[in-house]
Amino acid sequence: MITYIERKFKSILIKRKYIDSWFWDRYGINPYNGCQFGCIYCDSRSAKYHLPTDFENTIIIKQNVREMLDQRLNRARTLIPDVVGIAGACDPYQPAEKKYRNTRSCLEILINHSYPVHIITKSPLVLEDRALLEGIGKQSWCTVSVTITTINKERARFLEYRAPDPESRFKIIRGIKDNASHIQVGVLIIPIIPFLTDSKNELEELVKASKVSGADYILFGSGLTMRDKQALWFLRHLRERYPEVTSNYENLYRFTYDPALYRGTYQPLRKYVAEKNLLMKNLCEKHSLACRIKRYIPDDYRKQNYRIAEHLLNQSYENQISGKTWTNIFWAGMNIQNLKEPIEEIAKRGDLKTVRNVNESIEGFIYNNI
Repeated sequence: MITYIERKFKSILIKRKYIDSWFWDRYGINPYNGCQFGCIYCDSRSAKYHLPTDFENTIIIKQNVREMLDQRLNRARTLIPDVVGIAGACDPYQPAEKKYRNTRSCLEILINHSYPVHIITKSPLVLEDRALLEGIGKQSWCTVSVTITTINKERARFLEYRAPDPESRFKIIRGIKDNASHIQVGVLIIPIIPFLTDSKNELEELVKASKVSGADYILFGSGLTMRDKQALWFLRHLRERYPEVTSNYENLYRFTYDPALYRGTYQPLRKYVAEKNLLMKNLCEKHSLACRIKRYIPDDYRKQNYRIAEHLLNQSYENQISGKTWTNIFWAGMNIQNLKEPIEEIAKRGDLKTVRNVNESIEGFIYNNI
């Protein structure tokens, strides 16, 4: 039985120290705490979120989100429009949205303040806000990412037992592409589940189906991340349904199963991650699908900063996938997009190397692109 509890919160908007280099969001909103879809791999089950392990059965409805968000944006002196990621610890279009409309309320405030938006969801309910999202896209930038981990209905039901089926999610993409030209839309194959959804044939079928649906991009996460309560929850269900692969997980995450405590690694072995990353990169190239999202570029002093940072962060991603050095390029991009003045002005003063992680090679690239 699902229980909805309405509760007052002090804040609705999270500001990140660094912009996310995959989703491009500076801010975050979770319209609800808990998620009725109950995906057994969900990271929100881990201790750091302070949610009950079975958080799919008790959904916390945040009260007065419209007023909270409007006041936060009106009063804040240091906030400027940038991408707001709506998702994270919950699906913003889970069934609670039908009644409470917290996500829609947030979108109505964000468009009033000219903030771009990135939605992550598994639910066709997002199509009810298509016109509003299209308006945000026309005004600034809007992206909808649809999580689809497998096209196998049986495994999808095991992994995401209350979420809409895979075909319903492909219909979201088609519904947006056919009716909303200012919304960027793509697929998140996050996570790729070892030994359940990671075969070459299945992943290629998923990539092909994404292409046919009209997706602009695919983002992929090679290998499930595991920690504390989230890992225990997943492993318990795995042993019940697919006991034959449990030993594979023990090898891949370096642990011996204990139903009371997870002692394994957070990520699978590097070799596994590298192999799946390369496979997915090749599949995306084969089917002409980008594996990065085109970022929001503001029309103010940050314009060139963000363009240059986008190039550097995309390059660092490519290097990481290919097993090349990537960390310095990554942090150069992060620091450049956090600058408080145009990078052109810093270049005119000859001070580019004062920006952290900007070395001679990156300095040359910047001079050639401003």
